[in-house]
Amino acid sequence: MATETTEVTEARRLRVWALAQALKSHGYAVEVAESDPLLSVPSAFGSPVVVRCDQRAVCGGELWFTFPGGGAIAPADDAHMPDVVVAVKGKLAAQADG
Repeated sequence: MATETTEVTEARRLRVWALAQALKSHGYAVEVAESDPLLSVPSAFGSPVVVRCDQRAVCGGELWFTFPGGGAIAPADDAHMPDVVVAVKGKLAAQADG
């Protein structure tokens, strides 16, 4: 993979921060990694739900939120932020249903 520019790394971090704020506004505790553009939402019923922000080659390098293992959630933009919040809530609910 090509080395990413500082601007892209910063954009990824900003999108993760924006998602963290959106999840916090829904009452979730969120931990943001300092070294990598990802966040985790602790779950009372298992592993934390982790979300990354990465460039997606099939979308021309557009930033996307993904679950580890490559499960694409949605583009990392403000218009899709509610979809990402719903996806995270759904993953947490699925763990609760165990």
